[in-house]
Amino acid sequence: MLTLFFISLFLILVLSALLFKFAISDGDFTLLSRRHVKREEIEDKVVWITGASRGIGEILAKQLASLGAKLILSARNETELERVRKQLTGKYAPEQVKILPLDLTSGEATLKEAVDKAESFFPGVGVDYMIHNAAYERPKTTALDVTEESLKATFNVNVFGTICLTRLLTPFMLRRGRGHFVVMSSAAGKTPAPGQAVYSASKYALNGYFHSLRSEPVLAVMYLVQYMPTIGYWLMDKVGGRRVEVAAQKGNTYSLGLLFGKKKAA
Repeated sequence: MLTLFFISLFLILVLSALLFKFAISDGDFTLLSRRHVKREEIEDKVVWITGASRGIGEILAKQLASLGAKLILSARNETELERVRKQLTGKYAPEQVKILPLDLTSGEATLKEAVDKAESFFPGVGVDYMIHNAAYERPKTTALDVTEESLKATFNVNVFGTICLTRLLTPFMLRRGRGHFVVMSSAAGKTPAPGQAVYSASKYALNGYFHSLRSEPVLAVMYLVQYMPTIGYWLMDKVGGRRVEVAAQKGNTYSLGLLFGKKKAA
């Protein structure tokens, strides 16, 4: 009986560990085998984060700063970016953290200026990691109640602006022979849910573009990671509707896994 008890206890512990791993995994489970972060992979590297004024972007900024990264923080709200910057600590933080206000809907000319500025912030080095974290999510509505305004607003940020920024930054990375794109996608781009027709469509489009980019020769000298926050964020607040806010409040310690899972890197 004692042997049976210990076997049962062992199986329960293994099952609990697997469930925990599942809870913190990405939307299509490809990063389940991710390894621990090595400081040398981040220290002294230039990391540009969009959507850095709150939520996952803010948490990533704090983690990366503590690992010695040179940070460029972007979002529309410069005041909030300054708030985040002042909270950072690390080898280059907060003094050398760069603030680059950015609206992804501002058009190619403005985005080109932002890319040029980001590339010039740290003399002799350019952007090593581009983390596409900015997103636009309208209040939930049925698929048949979608308006032209909500379609344009969502796709301009989640798809068009993100793709444009990628296209403008890629030539710099190619000239250096290295670069990383990290795309914060969503499980909604894999499994749609009622009330999220527009948001889900934008994430399907984003996933489609970056899956295609991964298949092209350009990825021979670059890495591309797509990450889809899923049930782990839902569990953090028991409901899921406030997962980004809760991540910022409670300090999600798993965010860095998206950088080092090396999902299907070409």
